[in-house]
Amino acid sequence: MTRSYNLDTKAAEKADAKSSRIQTTGEYIGAFKYAIAVKSSRTGTEGIELHFEDTDKQEARITLWTAKASGEMLTGNNVLHAIMTCLSLRGIQATRQTIELYDHKAGAKVPKDVETYPDLAGKRIGLLLQLAPEEYLDQAQEIKVANRIDLYSVFNPDTRMLASEILRRAPKAEMLDRMKASLKDKALKKLSVGKSNAPQAGPASGGGFDDFEDDIPF
Repeated sequence: MTRSYNLDTKAAEKADAKSSRIQTTGEYIGAFKYAIAVKSSRTGTEGIELHFEDTDKQEARITLWTAKASGEMLTGNNVLHAIMTCLSLRGIQATRQTIELYDHKAGAKVPKDVETYPDLAGKRIGLLLQLAPEEYLDQAQEIKVANRIDLYSVFNPDTRMLASEILRRAPKAEMLDRMKASLKDKALKKLSVGKSNAPQAGPASGGGFDDFEDDIPF
């Protein structure tokens, strides 16, 4: 029998949501468009800026801070290796690439020469993303709320296994559903007196990432 269709207003709204930003806590499947090496000019902390796009063309930009200037590794490094595990990558190398990125001064996307990790891009991956609203002062010194998105966990979208399950060759995926059941928005981070809540170079949040074993199954 040929399929009939009843109007789904949410689906209709999604059709107009091209390149919109992800602003809801939940599970998303898609791929990284770019993975760009970044370094804090203030602290020297190194990291990777991930430009994620899901199957509905919604986007999120997530920065993993991986190492301090002193060489001390940060929590974001664990998250990066969980991503590599879910993508079956044993290593990634940075390479110079010119890509179009949004420039605030220009008010538009312009070509920029940056160091990227192309092995992380273009491969299907699942993310649990968490809305993390926080107050900030705008240029008029008025308190506004920024809806930041944090990376809570990462999984293989085909097996639905997390990195630790992949590495210990778990017979079936169990952790993702438990994480989803407990996942909720973070509480609003209020602006401290005398503070601007300017972005800080530090570890990315990411619950549920375990230490890896040496016995890599890929």
